[in-house]
Amino acid sequence: MRKVNTYMEFINEEFFKKIFNKKKTDKSSPDSRINSCVSNILSFLTENEIKDWNDFMRMSPFDRDIVNQIIDHEVKDYKELKEVNFLVRLELSDTQQLREYLKELEEVEDYEKCAKIVKKINNNR
Repeated sequence: MRKVNTYMEFINEEFFKKIFNKKKTDKSSPDSRINSCVSNILSFLTENEIKDWNDFMRMSPFDRDIVNQIIDHEVKDYKELKEVNFLVRLELSDTQQLREYLKELEEVEDYEKCAKIVKKINNNR
């Protein structure tokens, strides 16, 4: 009887070989992690016919859990979490919602995000 040294030696199915031999993507930079996370969330939302911020706020608990799992898998700290939330809201909000969000951010003096919102509003015209 042969001793099994690794889990890969135990499994002979092609499916598991593909999973374990996947090349890891470079997620060392926070920007790439954030962009990847936002992209994954938006594609999930699109697949589930969630098209705007109103649909996002009315999501089922199951869908919310999936989005939270995507975030937990990609994001390393609270700062990145806030950035992901901002970018998702930026993509899903309509012009009126963006203007309301702009007022909220002006109150807390987050002018970098305000500039992104103004740019998005101007591009929507």
